[in-house]
Amino acid sequence: MTRPALLRAESLSFRYERATPLLEGWSARFEAGEVVAVTGPSGRGKSTLLYLLGLMLRPRSGEVLLDGAPMQGRSDRERAARRASTFGFVFQDAALDATRTVLDNVLETALYRGDDRRESEPRAHALLERFGVALRAEARPGQVSGGQAQRIALCRALLGDPRILLADEPTGNLDPASTEVVLTALHEQARHGAAVIVVTHDPALVARCDRELTL
Repeated sequence: MTRPALLRAESLSFRYERATPLLEGWSARFEAGEVVAVTGPSGRGKSTLLYLLGLMLRPRSGEVLLDGAPMQGRSDRERAARRASTFGFVFQDAALDATRTVLDNVLETALYRGDDRRESEPRAHALLERFGVALRAEARPGQVSGGQAQRIALCRALLGDPRILLADEPTGNLDPASTEVVLTALHEQARHGAAVIVVTHDPALVARCDRELTL
């Protein structure tokens, strides 16, 4: 019997109110252990697709399935629980909370999962050290560079060792050295059994992915 894909989109359709449809009948499979690039022109719905796959938006029709289980009919509470336990997100432009410290931003996902903060702190510090932002742990997001903010956002996404990692332009603000660190982290997460889905305009990043989906 064929094992179900870790994540599957089945005939997804979506549009914002009074707007042109962004997706119509869109389907794809995402397997554990692969890094997939999602590309296409600006405004085509790439970021929206990540929100649909990550259960932050509901499609107008179609289905998102995790391990073969449909998510569309689940309550908001159930979807939030699956989102917290299964997904890691790296949002475009980092999307850090400017009122909280770097460390608190990284620990945010642990609190959503109901994990103990003190037990999560050693891994948070280890990730900040790994990505070269450990000395900024008590700083506020407004005190770090754009590249540092994106690496902090990656720490936040990786804190729970997610089975599905969604990244929206994760190397957009990074210099070549930092870009290489992030790409290595994405591939390492895939090697650990995650499905990694990356929205990007960067041809070099696309070339490093296992396959490309164009919207």
